[in-house]
Amino acid sequence: MKKYLSLLWPLYLSWFFWGVSFFFIPIWILFFQSRGLDLAEIGFVMSGTYLASVLLEYPTGIFADKYGRKLSLLLASVIYIISLLVDVTAYSTVQFFIGAFLMGASWAFTSGAKEAIIYDTLKEKKLEKFNSKVLGSLDTIGAVGGIVAALIGSLVFRINETLPYWLSIGTSVLAFMFLFWIKEPKYKEDGQIIEVYKQFKEGLKLALRNPVLLSLFLLCIPLFFFEEAWYNAHQPILVGLGLPVIMLGTYQAVKTILMAIGGIALPKLLDKLNHKVLLITIVFLEAGTWIMLGTDKLYIVIIFSYVLLLIHLLWNYVDADIIHDHISSHVRATTLSARQMLISIIWIFNPWFMGYLMNNFSRTFLFPIFGLIVLLLAMTLFLSRKKYF
Repeated sequence: MKKYLSLLWPLYLSWFFWGVSFFFIPIWILFFQSRGLDLAEIGFVMSGTYLASVLLEYPTGIFADKYGRKLSLLLASVIYIISLLVDVTAYSTVQFFIGAFLMGASWAFTSGAKEAIIYDTLKEKKLEKFNSKVLGSLDTIGAVGGIVAALIGSLVFRINETLPYWLSIGTSVLAFMFLFWIKEPKYKEDGQIIEVYKQFKEGLKLALRNPVLLSLFLLCIPLFFFEEAWYNAHQPILVGLGLPVIMLGTYQAVKTILMAIGGIALPKLLDKLNHKVLLITIVFLEAGTWIMLGTDKLYIVIIFSYVLLLIHLLWNYVDADIIHDHISSHVRATTLSARQMLISIIWIFNPWFMGYLMNNFSRTFLFPIFGLIVLLLAMTLFLSRKKYF
């Protein structure tokens, strides 16, 4: 770990404080509800994040390759702080939607740039084989910060509903400051000029025509399409099953502890199992988890909500381990952003649709159906394209 920690220490520190900035995570749905929004309206609001991704994900990827990944991360941090300010002062669906759009814009500036700056920093020192381990250890560092935020967030929410957001804003400033110490790796040839239109075509072409990238993109759609139904409603679900509001912080803290452990343990599976075995394991786990989330037993729902998180983490590491060998450095951020843009186009109305379903149908009816759909569609795609994994 020392090999890459010395290269990326500013990013590690920034990611720690970014994790600490999640004071609002344990209570954000309850906060939105306290301002008058129902689950369908919350779903509509969260569609703003995907709208931002559709509009900005690809341009921000090109921006990162043309003007620098470090600058992209700095802009992402500023926009993130602004989004929190918009949310904490919001009393209308429109203002919450604007906040969600800005949050999505922040993610757009981060997504391709973060992975690209990590991979190319490691590649410069011939350490790119550690890429998935670095991504995992970053998740761990962020989760350690998130544990503090989770425990405090729900407590201060009971004192004043806006306090978690103000604490998040303060620690986000610290995360922003450490980004200035990041050293940008060389990822372009001397004198190489990134032409926007050419970059646009090359990144999108690679994302859609490379059979490996396309296969992973297609597989992730049925695998994770329904997760918004859980993440945008899990707080009232847990409270409805009997979890006290004050325990939401503890629930989130355990979640971040598991994320920290997963960030260390899950990338090690890549050394022991091949990609096909890991992907088919993810398919069966995801399908089974939805069935268990459809029960009325609080502790079963809590346990499998944690499993849902770990499944997605494992997917991230497997995906990262596969794709980078198929993308050139000069177009890395652009291609990663193109993939995310395509996902966001499909997902843009997903939060609203999932919110509508959750408002009108029983969770015990919906979630097992989600599990069966995941199993059927994901296994069909996996078997039809398994030669590319």
